[in-house]
Amino acid sequence: MLLTACGGSGGGGGLGGGSALTLKGTAAIGHAVVGPLSATCKTGSGSTTSNSDGSFTMVIADGVGPCLLKMTTNGATLYSISSGTASTQTANLTTMTTLLVEYLRNVPGMTASTPEAWFALPQVKTLLANSTALTKRIVDDFIPALKALMPAGTILSLTDAGFLFTTFTPNPATSPTDADLEKLKIANFVTDLGKLVDAFVKEIIKEALKDTPVVPATGVTGAGS
Repeated sequence: MLLTACGGSGGGGGLGGGSALTLKGTAAIGHAVVGPLSATCKTGSGSTTSNSDGSFTMVIADGVGPCLLKMTTNGATLYSISSGTASTQTANLTTMTTLLVEYLRNVPGMTASTPEAWFALPQVKTLLANSTALTKRIVDDFIPALKALMPAGTILSLTDAGFLFTTFTPNPATSPTDADLEKLKIANFVTDLGKLVDAFVKEIIKEALKDTPVVPATGVTGAGS
């Protein structure tokens, strides 16, 4: 497994004493994606390369989550997020997680022009640090919005945040997570190269704008603990 360990951004908030943050997951768009990826975290940043099966592991010295993950492949850019403050965090990197980031960065109270600008907002880090709050927003808001936009007869297996937090082996025949990625392509919401189709993104943004606002002063409203 190819691995690059990068030093954290020093100063307060680092774990210190040689501690490290380990990020792991699967990169896929209906099939495994092999290539370099990076992460920017609450403290520290790092990079690594996914393996032939899409799996990856990244170690960030003195790192503290949550993190924003990014991978560019064949002109398409994938994004994902990790959650919580544990020393080991899982975050898959797929077209579905990219769609989730697109949705979240258009929720009232934490809108931003880019995923990077969104992740830099204090209220976003508050949300992502609380796995319960993030999962509730995914299950109660994101998943129903996405399912409502799918063509008639297309049924996604999504019921929880497993598509984000549970590693998988990319194979539509055996993995429900990967099968859902294929369904996004069949619905013409995602190209074969993993790029979200603009018309579909506009529709998911409309749904995000209806979501319960995040209140910056107090963190998450309507999806909190």
